[in-house]
Amino acid sequence: MFAYRSLFDRPRFDTRFDTMDEVFRGFDRMLREMERPGAVDSYGYAPADLTEEADRFVLTVDVPGVTEKDVKVDFQEGVLSVTAKRVPVQPEGYASRRKERGVLEFSRSFVLGEIADPERTTAALKDGVLTVSIPKSKGTQKRSIVVKAS
Repeated sequence: MFAYRSLFDRPRFDTRFDTMDEVFRGFDRMLREMERPGAVDSYGYAPADLTEEADRFVLTVDVPGVTEKDVKVDFQEGVLSVTAKRVPVQPEGYASRRKERGVLEFSRSFVLGEIADPERTTAALKDGVLTVSIPKSKGTQKRSIVVKAS
């Protein structure tokens, strides 16, 4: 009816390698994030995409529920910084029964260097997405140099 099996009757396998592989993969992922070009500083959470086109950079940041007066975009010494804060407003006379949406505050900085032109930079906020267009400086446009035989 009943078969007794001890712990030692099970097939043995070594799980240390699986666990160590996971640890090493985690370290690799962390180091790749630290080496990512462009990221300088951030706190809070706001997903961002920075793309480079032939004549400009385009930064797209998700800022749900933030109005344009609560977003600040600065460009100083080749570093573009985006800061925003959202404070949920509760109507007067109402008491919260459940509050899951707290204060959202974040800051993201991206190193663009002297290649970017801060004078012609524009920013627009639409449907909770901030789009910053940063034109490249005229003197830093990509060009090809012809090599001549001497």
